[in-house]
Amino acid sequence: MGYQRRIALGTGRHNKMLQSRNIRVKTGAQKNGANATDSKKRSQSNKVLRFRKSERHLHWAIAIPFMVCYTTALILVFFYNPNPLRPYREIFSIIHRVSGVCLFVLPMMAIIKSRKDLRMYYYNIKQAWVWTFEDLKWLAVMGLAAISKRIKLPDQGKFNAAEKINFMMLMSTYPLYIITGTFIWITDGALLAWIIHFGMALIATPLLAGHKFMALVNPETRIGLSGMLTGFVDRTWARHHYKKWYSEHFEESPVRRSIQKSDAAAEQAYAPAAIEEKRSALQPADVT
Repeated sequence: MGYQRRIALGTGRHNKMLQSRNIRVKTGAQKNGANATDSKKRSQSNKVLRFRKSERHLHWAIAIPFMVCYTTALILVFFYNPNPLRPYREIFSIIHRVSGVCLFVLPMMAIIKSRKDLRMYYYNIKQAWVWTFEDLKWLAVMGLAAISKRIKLPDQGKFNAAEKINFMMLMSTYPLYIITGTFIWITDGALLAWIIHFGMALIATPLLAGHKFMALVNPETRIGLSGMLTGFVDRTWARHHYKKWYSEHFEESPVRRSIQKSDAAAEQAYAPAAIEEKRSALQPADVT
C-alpha cells in the first residue's frame, strides 16, 4: 500500500508539473500570437494603398510590351540596319510586331476587365492633365532638390510633375504608335510613318530613362516601386512625396475635425442631463 501511495503521489505531482508547464507554454504561445498580431497590425498601419489592382494591371499591360518593343527596336535599328544580312533579324522583327499587338490588346483587356473602375481612371487622367503653379515650381527646383536636402519640393498630388509629363506623353503618343506601327507592318516603304514612329521613340527615351532611374536607382524614390507591385507604399514616404494626395485621402479635413469636435462637445454637454434623467427613471415613484 505504501508503495502504491508513493506512486500515486508521484504521479499527481508529475501531472501538476505538466499542467503548469502546459499553462506556461499556452500563455507564451498566446503572448507570441498577440505580439505577432500587434506587429502585423503595426506593419499594416504603416502602409497606405497607392494603386488599386486595376491600376497596376493597366500599368504592366502597357509597360511590359512597350519595353519589349523599345528593346527590339534598338536592336533592329542599331545592330541590323547597318547590316540587314546578320542572322536572326527576322526573329527580332517578329518579337517586335507581336509585342506591338500586345501593346494594343493587353491594355484594352485590362480596361474592360476593370470597367467598374472607370471613374478612377478618369480621376487619374484629370490628375495628370490639370497643372498648377506648384507643378511648375516642382520642375524648376527638382534638380536642385536632388543635390541639396535643404531645398524642399512643393507638395504634390497623386502624381508629381515629372510623372504627369510621362502620363501626358504616353496618352498623346500611344495611338500614334499603334497607327504608324500598323502602316509600317502592312505597307512597303511607309517612310513617313517610320519617321514619326522612330521620332516618338527618340522623344520618349529621356523620359523613359528618367522614369527607370527614379523607380529603380534613386534611393529616395525607388521605395514607391512597391506601389506598382503590391499596391501599398510606406505611409511616411507617401506623406512626404505626395502630401496633397495623402492629405486628401488619409487625413481628416479641418471641417470634419471641427464637426467631430462640436459633436463631442454637444455629447459632453448632454451627458449629465441624460445621466440624471436615467437615474430619476430608476428611482421608485413615491406612493401617497
